[in-house]
Amino acid sequence: METINVTKNNDINKLFSFEEVKEITKRALSNDTNLIEYAIRPYSNGRLGYLSSHYRLDIIAMKKKETITLSFFIKAVPYDLPDSADYIIKKGVFKQETTFYSVIIPLLLEGYCGEPWAAMCYKVKSDSIVFEELSGKGYSIRDKLFDKSLICAGLSALARMHAASLLAETRLGTSLNRLYPDAFVERGYAHEGMTWEWMQSGIDVAAVIAERLGYDPDLIRSVCEEIYHSIKPSRTKTNVVSHGDLWANNLLFNNDVPPKCLLVDFQLLRYSPLAHDVAQLLYLCTDRSFRETWETTMLRHYYDTLQETLNMHEIHVQIPSWSELIEGMEEQRLGAVIATVFFFPTVLMNDNLAAQLMNNPASYVKFYFRDKKEFVLSNMKKDPVYNKRISEAVIELAELASRLNQLPKPS
Repeated sequence: METINVTKNNDINKLFSFEEVKEITKRALSNDTNLIEYAIRPYSNGRLGYLSSHYRLDIIAMKKKETITLSFFIKAVPYDLPDSADYIIKKGVFKQETTFYSVIIPLLLEGYCGEPWAAMCYKVKSDSIVFEELSGKGYSIRDKLFDKSLICAGLSALARMHAASLLAETRLGTSLNRLYPDAFVERGYAHEGMTWEWMQSGIDVAAVIAERLGYDPDLIRSVCEEIYHSIKPSRTKTNVVSHGDLWANNLLFNNDVPPKCLLVDFQLLRYSPLAHDVAQLLYLCTDRSFRETWETTMLRHYYDTLQETLNMHEIHVQIPSWSELIEGMEEQRLGAVIATVFFFPTVLMNDNLAAQLMNNPASYVKFYFRDKKEFVLSNMKKDPVYNKRISEAVIELAELASRLNQLPKPS
């Protein structure tokens, strides 16, 4: 793997050479396509995510005297934000995703004949990845609070990815995390370094909000340690390749009725029980009222899609039981709520506000690793939706923390 130098890679035109773009073009179209010219530009003014920068690659090519224009989506280490780039490189999340696309996803897609669940990838480098441009195919990010149709679509995509994982392991005769342990190193949560500082800043703000809402802040601080139990492979349940980062911007939907969903951003890849991803999606993308009304129906939809996808393949896979999913959901619930407390202060921000925060090195470092309390509390006063969802998450965490000894432990 080539060494990445943050200070020398801040020119987007250096991301790909003409020869590399020619290779991408031929892979997307055909070998008899000739690249004429290309341009790389920022994808949008706002932030699409927090662990990478995003660009658009536009090409003009010639095939059999026909001029073709085509666009691609580039995800790259954010060299334009040196502090962020340094954090991402040290955290290893970009390496995690490049390993997923170069090693793991080819195994998942070999022999898989179900509907797509991830974007097509055309080129993987140590600091950048090129994908199909999904907006031109009608896919888009939606509002950060999903309705029933979007949740069903997201769970369908998850079920297909999990089915592909089970099929691959049956074909290979062993587990993927045993074959490729480096691909599933935990990147999201750690007891050391900058990730630990990020976690502590999240716990601090959750504790302050809890105290303002009349709950014990020390209980919030102690219960957040339970996140480590929910991210490990299960000893008693079926494990699969897990996305691990299912906040709203990492699911793209088209305009079909019902919509189809593709998953993006595999930087926090895990090897976990089925219910890990399911719980993360439900808690990061819906509110409490939705879950209380629709959770069992949504679990059934996921399970039916999993069964249906596995059954359309000739390989015989031992299908996990419905009761295993239900038990798994209860074991994963606390971890999913803790994840909302860590994620919501950042991912629920207005996109323009997030861009302002990220583009200023001083505010970025302070918010992520030092003290985000002032910023979050101020934004909660200004943004009622931001306030409601963060408050709801902290309240549910406090309620679960108060009966921690009665909750089922991930096993």
